[in-house]
Amino acid sequence: MLQQTTVPTVENKIQIFLKKFPNFQSFKRKKLEDVMSVWSGLGYYNRAINLFKSIEIINLKYGGTLPKTKIELIGLPGIGKYTANAILAIGFNKKAFPIDVNIKRLISRIIGSNINENDLELLLENLFINKKSYRKFSESMMDYSSSICLKSKPKCSECIFRNFCKSANNTFVSIQSKKNFKDINFYIFKKVNKILFINNPTFNFYKSFLHLPSNLDKEIISKVKKINIQKIKSFNYSITNNLFKVNVFQVRQSINIEGSSWISLNSIKSLPMPTLFKKVLFN
Repeated sequence: MLQQTTVPTVENKIQIFLKKFPNFQSFKRKKLEDVMSVWSGLGYYNRAINLFKSIEIINLKYGGTLPKTKIELIGLPGIGKYTANAILAIGFNKKAFPIDVNIKRLISRIIGSNINENDLELLLENLFINKKSYRKFSESMMDYSSSICLKSKPKCSECIFRNFCKSANNTFVSIQSKKNFKDINFYIFKKVNKILFINNPTFNFYKSFLHLPSNLDKEIISKVKKINIQKIKSFNYSITNNLFKVNVFQVRQSINIEGSSWISLNSIKSLPMPTLFKKVLFN
């Protein structure tokens, strides 16, 4: 959950999620929509899809028990080398070294050279042959590198490595990722107390969900008479490195579209839905 998502956001969601899904067995006889509904608001919905797929495999292939080898873990959808190492070290206290961008930055600054992840992992494996707690080591490295050896303003005066760190007291400039500014229009088609959703949107961020029509769905929008369209609000919304100006229009025209659904307003709030669409519909 913490991948590309802030800690406060996850803290608010994790208890709700664990209450609904306390263990692997609790996913049995559940549908992906059930997981997506609880995940709603965290973004990066492929994580929820991969989680659901992985737990299906764990229940079917491993008897509901998380595998304990790197090869088996990497075979699960959405789990790469870093996540597998984190599970082994933190979850099982096995010899493994999860190397994130913060740890890589810390070690590279200490040795004064940019070291790649494979070489860094090999270095740690050779240095720590008989460590008693790989769990504590991994967690302490993560915490130390993210709280002391900061990206642009490292706290060198507080650092225990400052006397031999080759980058101590250097000035570091943080390069901000460039935002892509875009416009997107969403259309709320109303019929009595129902809203139109489509199954195959052109807007490609939330394709796992029922979707509100957008200006990218040109075939649909071409069927609407301009006189029936009324702009009701605009707001800015970020998705990854894209900053959208979102324009919301209400459409007073009923149309029939293949692969669409008219859903009652009472049912919509219980659907799995991205925060963006909640903002479009309810805020």
